This record gives sequence, structure tokens and C-alpha cells, in this order.
Amino acid sequence: MIRGKKNCLFSSVALTVVAFFVLTPFVTITAYSPSTVPSSSVVTPDPTITVYASDTPNCTPNSLCPNLLETAYGFNILFGSGTEGFGQTIVIVDACGDPTISSDLTTFDSTFGLPNPPVLKVTDIGGAPCSDSSWSTETSLDVEWAHVAAPQADIQLLVAAVPNPQDMYRAWTYALTKHLGNQISNSFGGAGCYNGTCNSTIGQGIGSCESTGGTEGVNVAKILQQAQKHKVTVLASSGDSGAEGLGTSQEEAIPGDCQGVLTVGGTFLTVSASGVYEGETAWSGSAGGYMTNTEPKYQIFANITDPYNTLGKPDVAADASPSTGVEIYNDGSWEVIGGTSVACPLWAGFMADVNQMRAVNGLQPAGFVNQFLYETVYGVNGSSSLYSQDFHEITSGNNNPWPAGPGWNAVTGLGSFIVPALAKTLGSSPSA
Repeated sequence: MIRGKKNCLFSSVALTVVAFFVLTPFVTITAYSPSTVPSSSVVTPDPTITVYASDTPNCTPNSLCPNLLETAYGFNILFGSGTEGFGQTIVIVDACGDPTISSDLTTFDSTFGLPNPPVLKVTDIGGAPCSDSSWSTETSLDVEWAHVAAPQADIQLLVAAVPNPQDMYRAWTYALTKHLGNQISNSFGGAGCYNGTCNSTIGQGIGSCESTGGTEGVNVAKILQQAQKHKVTVLASSGDSGAEGLGTSQEEAIPGDCQGVLTVGGTFLTVSASGVYEGETAWSGSAGGYMTNTEPKYQIFANITDPYNTLGKPDVAADASPSTGVEIYNDGSWEVIGGTSVACPLWAGFMADVNQMRAVNGLQPAGFVNQFLYETVYGVNGSSSLYSQDFHEITSGNNNPWPAGPGWNAVTGLGSFIVPALAKTLGSSPSA
């Protein structure tokens, strides 16, 4: 069955209407009611899509349990070698709070035979958090599936009191100031530039990542510079509303449009009943395209397909289609969730695994990995021998109008991870 929810997010249709005064979760849901959050400038979770809810998990190729996804991408091989995120911390930024997150995670772990994380700490940012069922669902998804990808990593959940830009990005600053962890997962987004026109005033569409300039206390680009300095990988879902940016009718979505972010798009993952990887296509909802920001040198070097010569997003991808969604446990119910809100915490957990390997090898954390991924792993026009070894290249599907195809594309970026191989490359290279 499809369960409706009260929430502070908006469907993809509603997002078009309100995008110039909200930041939204990239969560597209089947039913919604008006926001209960009193803010003219809110951030909502990334459009997660609820397929059904039930009393027990199904665990099929269309409702993935941890063992199926772990097998498909090769996390099980990594775990078998002793790499599970030991000694690392995943920082997750959400809003409004989830009072049952600790017990939900315990139930999720006991059901699937996972260890509880060594530490699960929840910190409120900006005061007592609001209450909202959609953010509760987003929080369960983010925490549970980041944990799936790095079962032995600590989790620091930072909860913004209200889902507005000030509190959400204040959480980034808090994480960096306190040195909480070397990967920050963000499954939310909001209004950016529209067809090259930017407005840096928060509450009216905060413009491109580079144009916020301290408006209302938020300077996203400056915070990301600090993240790079501290060797922290900041990850963001690309969004669930298809093609965006130049040449489309949809505005860009910050923070996924930021050059300093590893932006994660979505795929339709096909697996067998035992989890054997059978292929991926681009998910039509995976947000991506060509942003207003200047094209970075690493994308120029890689010679990505870019008709506008600007920043291309997303950078990477993982499963996101609601037709191949993942099981979560939230507030006493099992649900299947899709969207790039799935893909982002998976990559955050993966980076925790990578940073465990780097620590073992006497290397600093990876931090901002985009340049290494494009220049070393991908190479000019995808010519590096590492590319086919480390990534599943996604060559079919589209997000209308941008098609997937050989090499980087504006739906799935470089593609999805072949976990053991890419972890070895990132975990052993001093230049990563």
C-alpha cells in the first residue's frame, strides 16, 4: 500500500512553485499536506519516495535489504577484508528530529544481523527541533543506510531546529569546528540559479553556491573551503526531479550545485534474488545537468560532455529508483524508500570505509575527492584504465533531456561504485 504522510516537503510539482523561497528535502512522495514548519525559507529532505509500508521487510530485488545491496556493489567483499568504517565517523545533517531514531536503528540492525554503531550521537543545532514525520523518515533512511555501508563507523546526527538554510549550514560549521568526522552526508536541497539568473538573498532562492556571500550568515562556498582544508568530504544528493540547470525549465539545487561537494545522482539497480549485480540504468528522476558555476579545471581536464562549458552535476551515483528502493524501519513500520536520498548516505558510508583504509595505510583522510576521481580514476574522455575497474559506467536511460551514455553524463556522473576496487584505489593513493 502507499502511505501518505504529513510533511514539510513538497512534491516535484509543488517544488516548481515554491522553489524560490524554500530549500527542500529531495523527497518526492506520493501524498503530502501543507508544511507545518513556520518558515519562509525552509530546507526539506531530499525527495525520498515511499513505495509501500508494512509490518515486515520483503527483501526482494524491488525492496532491497542490506545483504542484497551489499552483494550487488561489493560491500560484502570489503567487509570480509576487515574494512567496515572502523575508527571513522559519519556526520549526517537532517532537520526536525526523529525521537525514535535510536530504537529504529536497533530494530533495523537486529532484523538484518548488523552490529549497532559504536556511537550514535544526536545533537540539536539551533534549539529544540520541530517535529515532522517526513524528516523523521528521511532521518531513518540516512542513518540506517549510511550504517549499512560502514557498519563499524560512529554516527553523529546533527538536527537543525527548523529546516532553514541558517540552521542546516550552521550544522556544517559545527561539524567542522568540532572535527566530528571526515564525511558529511546531506539529503536535502533548495533553490539555486534559474537559467543563469541568480539571487543571493536567502528566502528568494539563495542562488548559486558561489553567490551566497554571507547573506543572512550563510556563505556556503567559504564553509566548503574550510571542509577541504580539514580533509572532509561533503556529500549531497543531486535531487529527484530530473534535469536541472541551463537549458531546462528547472532551477539548480544547492548544495548539490556546489563545486566543492561530491554530488550523488541516482540509478535503477537490477539484482538477482541473491543480490548478484545484473546492471544499472539511469533513473529518470536523478537530478543533473549544467550549472551556472564555472566549469572546474578537473572537468575541463576530463573533457566531459558539456555543451555549456560550466559545472556539470552529478559527480557519481548509486541506486535511487523507487522501483528498486531500500527497506527502512521508521516509527514502528517497514517502508521501501527510493530517491537520491538513498544514494547519498551510501556514498558517505563508503567514504568512511575508504578513510579507514587510508588510516591503516598511514594516509590523511581523502577529503575533497572530485579532482582525483575525474583526473586519475576517469582520465581524459574516460581513458584511464582505472575507470572500468572502479566504476559501473551507466550508458542507458535519461532524466529528460539529458541522456546517459559512455563516460560521464548529466544523469549519473561517472557512474556507480565497484566498491572493493574503488575503495582500494582511494584507500591506497597518497594523492587522493
